Amino acid sequence: MQMNHSSSAPQKSIFQSTTFWGAVLTAIAAISPAVAKNIETYQNTGKIDPNGISQIVVVLATSGVTILGRINATDVVYTPSGLPGADKPKEQ
Repeated sequence: MQMNHSSSAPQKSIFQSTTFWGAVLTAIAAISPAVAKNIETYQNTGKIDPNGISQIVVVLATSGVTILGRINATDVVYTPSGLPGADKPKEQ
């Protein structure tokens, strides 16, 4: 896929993106309980619960897709009037 970066929008680092950090922090918050439960289960039984591992994989995959979507974003996104974010410009 070829990216078109001819937009006049200023470029910024992915680390300056609130979408990136939101995805990272959401992933950490979602993974933490599954990790804690797997550690406890392993300490008590010596086995790892495959359901906990699958939950972690799903969270990492969806967070990764969110970050990739932010990296590949080239179009301006508008929000409905009255909500935070850019409004659609009025046509003249």
